[in-house]
Amino acid sequence: MLGSELLFHFMNVMLMTGLVAPLVLWRYRRAVLAGMQAKAGAALPLAPPQGARPRAAEAAFGVAAELAWEARVRRRVFLAVVAALALPVTLLAANHIVLNELHRTVSTFWLVAGSAMLMAVPMFAVLVAMPFARAVAIGVATLAAFAVAVVPLTMAERAFAGRLPSLDQTLNAVNFVQYAAINLALPLVLAALIGMRRVRGVAPFVFAGLLVFALAPLFGIRLTQLLGGMEWSADWVLAGGFHVGALLLALPVGIVAWWRLKALARAYDAKRFSDAQLLAHSWWLMYVAAHAIEQLAVHSGAAAPLAIAVVDSAAYLLFPPLLSRTLAWAARAQPRPPRRMLLVLRVFGDRARTGALFERIASRWQRFGPVTTIAAPDAAADTVDPGDLLRFATGRIAESFVVSKDDLVQRLATIDVEPDRDGRYRIQEFCCRDDTWQATVVALIARADAVVVDLRGFTAERRGAEFELQQLAARTSPERVVVIVDASTDRALLARTIAATPMTTLEVRRGSARQADAAFAALLGAAG
Repeated sequence: MLGSELLFHFMNVMLMTGLVAPLVLWRYRRAVLAGMQAKAGAALPLAPPQGARPRAAEAAFGVAAELAWEARVRRRVFLAVVAALALPVTLLAANHIVLNELHRTVSTFWLVAGSAMLMAVPMFAVLVAMPFARAVAIGVATLAAFAVAVVPLTMAERAFAGRLPSLDQTLNAVNFVQYAAINLALPLVLAALIGMRRVRGVAPFVFAGLLVFALAPLFGIRLTQLLGGMEWSADWVLAGGFHVGALLLALPVGIVAWWRLKALARAYDAKRFSDAQLLAHSWWLMYVAAHAIEQLAVHSGAAAPLAIAVVDSAAYLLFPPLLSRTLAWAARAQPRPPRRMLLVLRVFGDRARTGALFERIASRWQRFGPVTTIAAPDAAADTVDPGDLLRFATGRIAESFVVSKDDLVQRLATIDVEPDRDGRYRIQEFCCRDDTWQATVVALIARADAVVVDLRGFTAERRGAEFELQQLAARTSPERVVVIVDASTDRALLARTIAATPMTTLEVRRGSARQADAAFAALLGAAG
């Protein structure tokens, strides 16, 4: 019964996460929009133009070498995730084989451990900002490689037993695929639910809070049963009803959930983990929890649940510190390109287009340096972090906005220019009032090594980006700027706007990975 009850509550948590996370993000977007439309007072004066900042001396390696370095880091990150999972997966597989009385052979171990190790693929994809289609392709290739690996293992075991291997053992690869499909179905569906780009900024925190809250009904029932069986408490339990235990636990559980959110925010601010690491931790927690619940539903008695609880808890708790260490090793790939800051400007309003811009370019740039941008509802899903959520939840979101010259100076001075433990820099959004955003844009232009301006959707009716283009022409070298356009861009209006200072203009159609890669390479060249 315990396993079934846990599965019921766990599935409820996932369903509620899918419903609550978009609602939280929607409310956060509304709060950001309201702050943007407010006025701080008099408009902040613009800093006087200093002319184009001279480009740094040419780096020791060019764009091709930087892309090769990025590819090398990606390979190291994949190895790092696999290495971090090795010990936790070994614990889970060994305990699974013993509890279920399976054959204690290398091939059986690989069947169980190898399927669990496939969780490395989505973790790797989010850590290197890989597009979904490429992640799926790598997942299929990894599954095929793991499935094929089981064939020589079974043949060697048969030969070791004194029998001749046979061709029918190649079907063991099919068995591996089938086992992996059954074993990973629930964890991957749950991972996809909180890993969707549009909610991944808030889903891990919603999941963590709801998971704690879900324990209140479960343990509340147990507490009600316990109190109902005692002479001193039976009368008021019967008077209070079935939910007495849950009511008694509601406040303590709420305090624990709130404490957990604050702890996550503090740890994130202290750079103990990155946003991608937090998502990887959440995915592994889901896998371990699903595995534990499945085993609890099958095994009864006292010893089995205790072994499951101890081993699965150890398998989860070991993963975050191991991942942190292995990713730190991956980030030490040399020679590392110099740190350069990217400024992202865009036509506001299209969430899908802005999300693709951050996924394909800004998130990828985090390997090369920090990213700055002006906050807006269309980018909330890609820029929200634990600190933002905590300020929003406590009604202090106004503290995130630039409201004065001193405030702007302080925020510029505290831009985080150091990488996280996984080697990635952070995306830092500047929340601005209606009369402070222009001064903020000017200040960020002066600090950027490269600027990407997404003018898809730039028309006579939506020409708010004209100010940014004018300031870029006056304050930076056109070689530092890459303008992205598509069929929705008013090319004639754009040509008139930047006629005095032609800038690199590239077409990036929605969904075109090749064109997005070309734009990213152009930005690397623009940064010098």
